[in-house]
Amino acid sequence: MTSNKKILSMAGIFFGVCIVIFGLLAKESSDGSIAISDNILKNFYTSNRNLEEPVFINYDDLNDSQISLIRDEFIKREVLKREALKWGLDKVDPLILSRLAQLGEQTFINNLGEDFISENDLLIFYNSNKNLYTEDPKITFSHIFFHPDQDKILENLNQYIQSQDPVFFKNFLSSKISMFPYQKNYAQRNSSFISGHFSEKTAAAIFSFPPSDLWQGPIVSPFGYHLLKVSSLTTETQKTFAEVRSLVKERVKDNKRKESLRLELEKKISSYNIIEY
Repeated sequence: MTSNKKILSMAGIFFGVCIVIFGLLAKESSDGSIAISDNILKNFYTSNRNLEEPVFINYDDLNDSQISLIRDEFIKREVLKREALKWGLDKVDPLILSRLAQLGEQTFINNLGEDFISENDLLIFYNSNKNLYTEDPKITFSHIFFHPDQDKILENLNQYIQSQDPVFFKNFLSSKISMFPYQKNYAQRNSSFISGHFSEKTAAAIFSFPPSDLWQGPIVSPFGYHLLKVSSLTTETQKTFAEVRSLVKERVKDNKRKESLRLELEKKISSYNIIEY
């Protein structure tokens, strides 16, 4: 009787060990399989294309040899990825962690439902944020540039502005005109563009002059002195809702998407048990 119990016990142990080994082998077999299809290779090829290559060949136009190379590269990448995960490299490399977090966030975004946006939502946002939809003042002008280290240059410039005498200009100023490092003529440019060429302080001075057929100034910039002839100057204008409706809609959609993502992440975070040591 005792002998039978021992035999049954040994058989049970052997059977249990067989189940464990079979399970491990099955798991290993499952983990060791790589699914490949034409669609998988096509997505892999498209997502890993070299954007600097001037010519991109569509996957459907590739020959068998090229597809075979893509297949080999996909298998190599897949194996290396799985081995890296087995070694826990995703937990020690900050670049991998960052990229996984980005992919996770993008997955959340892709799975968010489409928010309903009414016309009233758009109008409320537009009326509360009109400053985002204004047309900056723009100026059109020509200028003549003079280096500051020339004899009596500022005195002669002031005298010419008072007289607007072409003979005086020819005799005392024409030979002193210098080459400006940027442009001589500016058409319909805003303040930020002019600031980039003249400095913010000088741009403010330029925009203070009204349109006129006369030369005005002189004004000083980090480069030297300038005479200006302003052809046109527009004032800041408010764009209508109809003009910017598509821009408003995109911004409202983006804001709603960000808020939905924030709420979804908060919900997901609250489902985790945070353990602090």
